[in-house]
Amino acid sequence: MSSSLIIIGEELIFNKPYMSYVLEELEKYICIIDSIDLLNKNDNDFFIKLEAKIKEHDQTVIVTNHSSFAFISKILSTIMNDHLELKDDVLMPSKTVLYSKNSYVIEEDSRCINVLSVKENEKLPDILIDENIKSKTFTIVDIDIDSIKILLEPICSNYDIKIIATSIIEGLVKINAKAYKYGNLENFLKAVKSLFVGKFIETNNIIEHIALRLEANNKKVTSVESCTGGLISSMLTKQAGISNVFDGAIVSYANRIKESWVGVSADTLKNYGAVSENCVSEMLSGALAASDADFAMATSGIAGPSGGNRNKPVGTVFVGVKSKNQDMNIVRLFLKGNRHYIQAQSAYYAFKLLLQLDKKLFF
Repeated sequence: MSSSLIIIGEELIFNKPYMSYVLEELEKYICIIDSIDLLNKNDNDFFIKLEAKIKEHDQTVIVTNHSSFAFISKILSTIMNDHLELKDDVLMPSKTVLYSKNSYVIEEDSRCINVLSVKENEKLPDILIDENIKSKTFTIVDIDIDSIKILLEPICSNYDIKIIATSIIEGLVKINAKAYKYGNLENFLKAVKSLFVGKFIETNNIIEHIALRLEANNKKVTSVESCTGGLISSMLTKQAGISNVFDGAIVSYANRIKESWVGVSADTLKNYGAVSENCVSEMLSGALAASDADFAMATSGIAGPSGGNRNKPVGTVFVGVKSKNQDMNIVRLFLKGNRHYIQAQSAYYAFKLLLQLDKKLFF
């Protein structure tokens, strides 16, 4: 099943925070959006483009501003040789099979179209399509993506499943599994879980998984960050109910803050530098001492685009985790990409190391 998103209204795509919100909500119902297109209703060939895009995919979500909502309904009726009907004081195609305020679904020729009338700074209307009954996204830790594909190939064949796999970072692979017409998704997932014992997470949101496992075991986590600038904390606090396992964190960007707030020694900063295993080790100890947490995560590195040198080029990042019982793991990474991508990879490495630090708790 292929899915597409069509955005009508240039001000919507121009508003990056709002579009991030739209995409985040859509991901709850559509695991993979195969195509995202911006169409201008004033284009001479708008009708032709819209019709072509709809026919390319099994399901389509059309996000339009309020001013274009009625116009889009009229166009869809024309495309589908339909007519408009008044339903709860709103004109929508007669082939509408499901609707709520500012949202309706049309089905025709096995295609499904959900039209949403949206406005910036307001809550998104109900998304009325849901492919999760035939699709599931999960995560596998500690195995490279090529090995995972090889191991999953016979299971996919047995249960008539198609997978799409992507490596978020090395050893952290997100997989979407879709059942064909006669596929058995439930038994496929049982087989995968049995094959990857201690490595399988039944969601694509590993941070939510971490939060739930910490809460179930009455544990807490904190972080102390340099190059990621609070990104780990931000990723944690996006999860509902995170206050049960996360009291706070420290962003120790400058060396003097590392020293005065976290307790990194002046000798360590002088002899090894902030971007070092020694510094991250002391950051972890300082974070645990300053909090009531059972686990700490830390990052220190060079996200770029400047600041690197021959010994420590841009992308050099030390990431570490430590528990109250003194278990600790610190890795040196050589990451590639722009500043934001290096920061994102660093944060995900911190979460992966946390999962690895206490497998009994997290798996």
